[in-house]
Amino acid sequence: MRTPPWYLAFEPRPSARLHLYALPCAGGGPSAFRPWTRHLPSWIELRAVTLPGRPGRHREPAHTDCDTAARALAAELAAELEGQSVPYALFGHSMGAMLGYRMVRELQSAGGRLPELLAVAAWPVRGALTQPDPRDGDERFIASLRALGGLPDELAGDPALLARTLPVARADFTLCASYAYRAEPPLPVPVAAFCGTRDPVAPERGMAEWRAHTTDFRGLRVFDGDHFFVRDRAAELVSAITAILKMRGPAARREAGRAVQLRGASL
Repeated sequence: MRTPPWYLAFEPRPSARLHLYALPCAGGGPSAFRPWTRHLPSWIELRAVTLPGRPGRHREPAHTDCDTAARALAAELAAELEGQSVPYALFGHSMGAMLGYRMVRELQSAGGRLPELLAVAAWPVRGALTQPDPRDGDERFIASLRALGGLPDELAGDPALLARTLPVARADFTLCASYAYRAEPPLPVPVAAFCGTRDPVAPERGMAEWRAHTTDFRGLRVFDGDHFFVRDRAAELVSAITAILKMRGPAARREAGRAVQLRGASL
């Protein structure tokens, strides 16, 4: 069966008991999640979301508005879930966390099937300071990307790669700037939050506010790292997500109660 163009399953698992859809950060693509496959148990199939403008969807313009993007992604997910019974979860890193959150709101409004878990990393529910500024010239924009840690040296030194990457990155940061926090009732979906100790974009105090936006908070887990702890601490992060997905009922609530005290090395 052909893999739908909006996600990549690097290792299809037909007997999986849960599908984990992963949304990347600004400027990122599905390849960011390729290393996760070797850390996930056999009962979870990873489905890395391919956003418009990336390879495989390069003929589609990248989204620049978060609500438009969330509606489109929710529609793609709803179509995928139709006729399926396998539960699913959503994970998002930074921009991906924001899109995952707005997707769940869209699905809820439409009466769609909701995820078993919404896992959000490095994006406060009230929004984040948009840096880099997509209105900056190339030199300043590239410098800001590098300062954030989102532009590897090998890419920064390759003019051809930069020419393909910068338009998508600008569109993504424009999308991030379009996010507006809305006071809405708590989601009827379990939410788990993750952040890095040295992340200026999503500090611990901001990430802790996710607790008020769900009826079932599965805790905040803090990892040693910056905005890209998701990349640098992949094995520990995947282990933590897997443990949360295993938990149900009272055990999940007890674990969530102490999770805010945990650090990545102790998970």
